[in-house]
Amino acid sequence: MKKIRPWALVLAAALLAGGLFGGQRALADDDPLVVGVRADVMNFGYQNPTTGRYYGLEVDLAYELADRLGRDEAQFVTVTPSDREEKLANGDVDCIIACFTITAAREERVDFSPAYYHDRTVIMVQKSSRIQKLEDLAGLTVGVLENAVTGDLVVRAMRDLSDDGVTLYASDSYQALSDALEQGDVDALCLDGCIAQAFMNDDRLYLDETLSTQFYGVATRKYSQLSKDISTAMQDILDDGTMDEILDKWD
Repeated sequence: MKKIRPWALVLAAALLAGGLFGGQRALADDDPLVVGVRADVMNFGYQNPTTGRYYGLEVDLAYELADRLGRDEAQFVTVTPSDREEKLANGDVDCIIACFTITAAREERVDFSPAYYHDRTVIMVQKSSRIQKLEDLAGLTVGVLENAVTGDLVVRAMRDLSDDGVTLYASDSYQALSDALEQGDVDALCLDGCIAQAFMNDDRLYLDETLSTQFYGVATRKYSQLSKDISTAMQDILDDGTMDEILDKWD
């Protein structure tokens, strides 16, 4: 058995405490909790373009977490699927509450709290397209959000159904994806259900198939003390019914 030198143990502890493995900055009681949220997902994280204020389920959850952690307030920074992990790693935000799906690959890079929301991944099409089932997408173009898990999900699903597969059309804007569907630039959209509902109208429908169930968690830097604190607070919020109250408010 290889011996571990005492100095190596000291160095490892220093690395964890100092953040070389993604450590969190120390927060004083009067520091705000800086939270990365979405600004374009109605009922989850939405920023009023006139007032600059953020609203939604995830915003209310951020306020609740800040209170339970003893922070004076929560402050918000807009993040997107393309930049949220970078902003977390750079210390621009303390945590991310932004429709961030828990996956095994992401758990290698960030810590997640217990899940606070679960949703299903859906396929949305125009009624006029005559697309009725997943197999009908073979050889067609499906719109997905950049750096979201939905692209991988639809590709894997179609791989099992057809040799033709699908072509992905990626955008960093949900509104742009919705416009692309209306204009015929894509044949379908693959989105989380909670997001898709904001773009549903009388001319559209969901296919019957559900590609996957998604679980959203609060993300923090790997191995940080804040990861432990937020996970504990999040579990309390789930256990005492507070999360149910927040969900009911925004349902």
